This record gives sequence, C-alpha cells and structure tokens, in this order.
Amino acid sequence: MRFQRAAVILRIKGDTKPLQVETFRFVQLQADSAYEQGLAHIRAGRVKPRLSDSEALGNYIDRQVRTRLREQYSNLGIDTSGSGPVRVNRRENISSENETTYRRPDARVDKIAFDVTLTEKTLKTAQIRGFFDTDFRPSHVVIIRPRQLGGRYSYIITRPEMNR
Repeated sequence: MRFQRAAVILRIKGDTKPLQVETFRFVQLQADSAYEQGLAHIRAGRVKPRLSDSEALGNYIDRQVRTRLREQYSNLGIDTSGSGPVRVNRRENISSENETTYRRPDARVDKIAFDVTLTEKTLKTAQIRGFFDTDFRPSHVVIIRPRQLGGRYSYIITRPEMNR
C-alpha cells in the first residue's frame, strides 16, 4: 500500500522521496528472501558456482531482486527502462573521462543509487566511487545486504562533498 502511494506521489507531484524509501524497504525484503532461496538452491545443487558458492549466491540474489523490483515498478506503472529517474540495472555513464565508461547500480531512484551485495562496501571501494562519478551524480549510495549476514546489513554512503 505504501509503495502504491509512493508511485502516485511520483506521478502527481513528481516527488521521488517516498519512492526512494519504499524502494529501500522492498529491496531489503527481497534481498533477505533471495538469500534464503539462494542458499537452498546451492545446497540442492540447482545453482552451480563458477568460482565460489558466495559468488553464485550473490549473482542469484542480484538477479532475483532486480527481477522482482522491475515487476513491482511495472505493476505500479513506473517505467524503469528509459532515461527517467527510476531505473533498474541500467548503464549510468561516466562521461567526464577521456572515453565514456559506465557503472550499473542495481537500481536508481532520482539521485539515490541502490546496490545489493553480500560484502561490506565503503567510499574506498572502486564500484562506489564509480557510482558517484556517474553523470547522474547521486547524492547517496544505499548498500543493501541480507539481514541474515548480521552486523551492519544496510547503510548509506553519502557523496563525499556533501559531508562538508
């Protein structure tokens, strides 16, 4: 219901803040669920790791979360494939360098990038620095880890120049 309300607010007022909150809540729940399912699939031999079980689990979680988030947005009439403020697993260009490169956050709602991961990340992580270098210049990167991992499972990394 809250997610639906956030979608209406986006359409009517153009305000993305409620959608950012609901996206975080939804993705956290999906990451937790996909973690349990992924572990069960690995134990049953239905997910074959290339390098490690951890890599296979991470890839499984990413795919599941992105698919479910796309479906959720689609059910609410939110386009995630174009150049709009809401995007799922889309290229975000970095054109400030000599040649254009890109990063691909799991999701983006306006100036917030969302990254689902099994590992803790910091501003020193190349991927996170890359998100901040993209042309959409996010104000924050939200790191979402399955709660089952314990400790600091989800947190926000703020754009460095905003901390001043």
